[in-house]
Amino acid sequence: MQAATSFRRLRCGIHARPLLSDTLLALALAIGYTGFYAISVAVSPDLTMTAADVGLIAVPFTAICLRRTWLWGAIGLSLAIMSVAVLVEPLQSLGLDSGVGMFVLTYTAAAYRPLSKALVASAVIWVPVVLAVQSAAFREDGDHLTSTLVTVLNLILATTVFWIGWVMRNRREKVEELSDRARFAEERQEALAAQAVADEQRRIARELHDVVAHHISVIGVMSEGAKRVLRYDPDAAEEALTTVNQTARTALREMRDILTVLRQGHDEGGSADLEPQPTVDSLRALVSQTKDAGLPVRYTVRGEEYPLPTGVSLAVYRIAQEALTNTIKHAGPQARAGVVIDYSDTEFRISIGDSGHGAPVVAGFSGGHGLIGMRERATLYGGTLEAGPRPGGGYLVEARFPKNAHLQGVTR
Repeated sequence: MQAATSFRRLRCGIHARPLLSDTLLALALAIGYTGFYAISVAVSPDLTMTAADVGLIAVPFTAICLRRTWLWGAIGLSLAIMSVAVLVEPLQSLGLDSGVGMFVLTYTAAAYRPLSKALVASAVIWVPVVLAVQSAAFREDGDHLTSTLVTVLNLILATTVFWIGWVMRNRREKVEELSDRARFAEERQEALAAQAVADEQRRIARELHDVVAHHISVIGVMSEGAKRVLRYDPDAAEEALTTVNQTARTALREMRDILTVLRQGHDEGGSADLEPQPTVDSLRALVSQTKDAGLPVRYTVRGEEYPLPTGVSLAVYRIAQEALTNTIKHAGPQARAGVVIDYSDTEFRISIGDSGHGAPVVAGFSGGHGLIGMRERATLYGGTLEAGPRPGGGYLVEARFPKNAHLQGVTR
């Protein structure tokens, strides 16, 4: 694994340095061509190979070193080497060796330049080559047929190499475009998810605002009543003050919850509805409404009931409401659902399941934000939420809240 990682880093480092990678390519081609020439010398007794020959073989490949950092410089160097080979008879072998570099430059032009510029660069490369090959046919010992065949073969190979480079350029641009789209989609999805969380936090804060306002109103009424009966009915005054104390503790805890929400996302304001907020006791009416909508629902309560804070009770109701709404939308016409409330000794749990076979209850990856909102509500009160397909079919949403958190500051 470490060797693979080191090799990957080395490859990325070389790829990030065009001059270095092209020099290594030129060196590899030169070594390969020298090896091929050495094999030819070993097979044919008429050929010889000296150190000078090895040096001459490497000269035409030097143009490849500049193919990406300075393409026109590489083309000019390659044509200069070919011109020297044509004009100086002892160096004519350079002309054959430089052909490999010209094919590489043709590929480079097609792969890294716009089509119009690539065509111009290819013409600049191959027009002098064709003229040089054809000029050889007009010498005293020239062979017109051989020159024509060499010209046609060079043009066919050049066209093929150009087409390969052009295809690679289009493919690279397509991959880059798809990568940009994927990155944009990922960033947009993250932004939408963050916006959904912020919207849900603001909605929870507005709902808790109403809850706290209700508690403050109760405190005001009960304290005023205690003040009136304090002298002639101390017991009633004490009971009223006890209720005020309990309600104040609950309101303080709800206020801390509001501040927690607002620290994570600033409320944009707006008037909240002043109607009473639903609680766990409202679940029976919710189940009845769901039945009227056409979805058979079974409602079950386990364990001995105990009071829940208003905020937790509201969160439980909203989670059940969201899950049942999505069941109606996605579970299918033959689906059945169940709502189970469990008052255990250590935690409070609500489970909403269905037997549907349609789309998931919460489309966490399809742009829906139902799961985000439900999890945000559960987390706000120290709870957890799990949602996913059931082994036997259907979908299950389950929220758990620790009991010790529920009993802190609770009032009947």
